[in-house]
Amino acid sequence: MKNKNAYIGVFDSGAGGLTVVKHIMEMMPDENILYFGDTAHLPYGTKSEKQIKEFATNDVAFLNGFELKSLVIACNTADSVARETLIKEFDMPIYGVIDPAAKKAATVSKNGKIGIMATTATVRSDAYARRIRHYRKDAEVFSLACPLLVPLVENRRYKKEDIVVSTILQEYLDQLTVHGIDTLVLGCTHYPLLIDAVQSLVPDITIVSSSEEAVINLKNSLEATRQISDTPGSERRFYVSDDADAFRQNAEVFLNEKLGSEVIQVSV
Repeated sequence: MKNKNAYIGVFDSGAGGLTVVKHIMEMMPDENILYFGDTAHLPYGTKSEKQIKEFATNDVAFLNGFELKSLVIACNTADSVARETLIKEFDMPIYGVIDPAAKKAATVSKNGKIGIMATTATVRSDAYARRIRHYRKDAEVFSLACPLLVPLVENRRYKKEDIVVSTILQEYLDQLTVHGIDTLVLGCTHYPLLIDAVQSLVPDITIVSSSEEAVINLKNSLEATRQISDTPGSERRFYVSDDADAFRQNAEVFLNEKLGSEVIQVSV
């Protein structure tokens, strides 16, 4: 059995995966967290399948140099494209963001019409549509690539009062609401920072966050296998592949608190 006080490894192409870290901190405050943001290759969503698999494998190989009890792919793009590759390559429990969010959306939708906002690569993979239909055969899934959103959020542009943010979101949302959706999945871990802005534009639609659902699933699994940390307090370590200072600034926005830990730049 794994050491229950070992790290939960989390990786993303940038700071977006910190929305997953934030939920871990809230739901399981005693867990030790090891985070890697591949900021040198941000964003993954516009890259080829071959590149995404290569980047994700390198990310996990770096994290695997530490003692991990589980790994979270905190990147919808990497989960949609590289999940099977990572499962074959690494011997550890690997958790994604797509399946838990797909299951939640399939469950909460009343009319079965579900919208997906995601990166180009995630939409191209059709991963959400497949998983939603696995849980709900009659579901109608409408997926939309939203390539402008990750750069906005990484540049700390996400507030609903920001006219640029609301204008871009409105253009994207109009392409989904025309189908009569009653549920919308934020299929990128950067997007939870946009929840208030999205909700203000579509107040009657149920929003599903892939970040939150992923951590709920992780917590349930750790509890079921008796792997929840039993040591009060926690250690959080943050690594990036480029521009540690910019990541630190973003991290404080994503986590809504001072980081309190050094951000270390490494080559992977």
